[in-house]
Amino acid sequence: MEVDAASFPHHLLGLFIHISEADFVSFDLELSGIPSRLPNKPPRGPGRFTLEERYAETKAGADRYQILQVGITCARFDYIANKYVLRPYNINISPLLDERLDFEREVTFQSGACTFLLNNGFDLGAPFASGVQYLSRQEAERAKQLAWDRLDKKNPVEDLQLKPEDVDSLDFLRRIREAITHWRTTSSSSLEVTTHTGFKEKPLVPAITRFEKRLVHQLVRAEFPDLVSMGRADCMRIIDFDPVREADNTRRIKNRVKEQIIRQTGFRWVFEALAQGGDIDRADALYVARPNNGMGMTTDTYDIKDRYDRAIERLNTKKPVLVGHNMFTDVVYFYRTFVGELPETLQGFQDAIHELFPKIIDTKYLATHAEGDLNASPTLQEIAAGLSNQSLPSIVTHADHSKYQETEAFHEAGYDSLLTATIMLRLAAKLGAEQKEQAPAPRSGPPSEPAKTSEDVQDFLRDGREKVRGSVPLPPVEQSHQMSPDTTKNKAKRDAKANSKDSKSENAAGLRFHTKNVFDSLRELTLSPNAETTPPSADENSTRMYTSTRNKKQEEAAGSWENEVYVQDKTGWVPIDQLQRRKMEIIPTFDSDFWKEFGNKLRVFGTQEAVLKIADWEG
Repeated sequence: MEVDAASFPHHLLGLFIHISEADFVSFDLELSGIPSRLPNKPPRGPGRFTLEERYAETKAGADRYQILQVGITCARFDYIANKYVLRPYNINISPLLDERLDFEREVTFQSGACTFLLNNGFDLGAPFASGVQYLSRQEAERAKQLAWDRLDKKNPVEDLQLKPEDVDSLDFLRRIREAITHWRTTSSSSLEVTTHTGFKEKPLVPAITRFEKRLVHQLVRAEFPDLVSMGRADCMRIIDFDPVREADNTRRIKNRVKEQIIRQTGFRWVFEALAQGGDIDRADALYVARPNNGMGMTTDTYDIKDRYDRAIERLNTKKPVLVGHNMFTDVVYFYRTFVGELPETLQGFQDAIHELFPKIIDTKYLATHAEGDLNASPTLQEIAAGLSNQSLPSIVTHADHSKYQETEAFHEAGYDSLLTATIMLRLAAKLGAEQKEQAPAPRSGPPSEPAKTSEDVQDFLRDGREKVRGSVPLPPVEQSHQMSPDTTKNKAKRDAKANSKDSKSENAAGLRFHTKNVFDSLRELTLSPNAETTPPSADENSTRMYTSTRNKKQEEAAGSWENEVYVQDKTGWVPIDQLQRRKMEIIPTFDSDFWKEFGNKLRVFGTQEAVLKIADWEG
């Protein structure tokens, strides 16, 4: 599914819901530059980098370049259809800042990265024209703090220092000073000053320069502390200082700045949904997607709010596993773009990324956990093609996300994230089944020193990020009207039972049930107060007394009913059909020992260690 700036507010709720319900979310990025070709980079030595050196290089690239596109795929197992359902999204990311914030952002492109993207059909103009904007956590806090400091005058603007030769500027200040002094003797509530204030002849269209506005602010602040100067498009307006009004004005400006930050947050809402402890304020998120019809809170608005609340509550209690392919570079850029400054050391980064994403899986490590040589490493396309004939687990693409079934777009981040999710499911199911059968002991530490290859002196597999260059079979689109064989069989049984009940009902002569029930018996009772009753005979009274005495003796012999052992009446019970999972029908659960071996480990080829263990996997 394609998401742009215009449609993002409408898709945000769906993204929250699908992420909150997902078993895992795979992701992929397109970048404006890669770290392996940074300008002015010192020449590389003959050996391989250490992980610490690789991190330092990748950190420098993330500090310089931007994310242009994010692809995410939400994967969830449907226990009714016994299939994994995938929902891929492709989202262009704009590095531009639309809102009037107190800082700017530099945008840098690398010629080689641009050439690579263009050769693969990437539209470099799309992120700028229709991309979803964002603010990192650090940028949002900075924008707020700068605005607050400006309003509270904690960082006053430095005064302009005029020299004797600045004749025009000094004359302008003299005319404004005289105009203010004269205005204070009148009953007018305000004074508007322009470039030509104090002149006899004035232009038809008033005007004032930014430099002159700054001079007016400086003059009022220094010589007229009981007045306030306010900038307008074509003049400066001067009024009396009112503390109540100024406090209210400051409050309104702060609210406006907060709304600007909320609107500019953009894609970071999705990042927060993925991150552990993500900062998602219900009111702020709802503000982004609320109907802007000027009618206040409608029924649809309340429904949207309820759905937001449920999704965010799920996100607060359960976070999906984050999955990527050869994802070391991606997670570094992901952190830098949506959180802020990267930690200086690799260990600091490991701690920070684990706090955000306690469970991450690298499908590259899954595919190469027993390999030690770079040449033995299959690409994303080769792994996908090798697993394409594997029938289980059953995987479908949701009907609302069928873009990549209709169009070949293997240069897009959304396509690669879909392929990564498919590889994750097939490879994890395959390895899980093999582990159960053979109980292997996969290598958990770094491989032995591999033989050096020509790849060592080349770019790190295009910075360790692989792109598909040809068609790969994708999961078919889900057909909502089709049912699995098990479901069809159960439905046939239910239909047969229903038909049998209908035929029996037709044979019942005017009664709903064959035998009398309590309702039928009640119908036969006479409730009329005038109905004649026959008093019991002497024999009947004797029988009742005898029965009561006998029951009392039986109860005393048996003991109190409070001590009676309850026995469940199982008459009419039928066994529940229990579905036996087929081999490789479902991947190992994320609390199993399987992921303690394969989870939280990133493959980093081209380094001495080859594997980066983020942290222990907690089941």
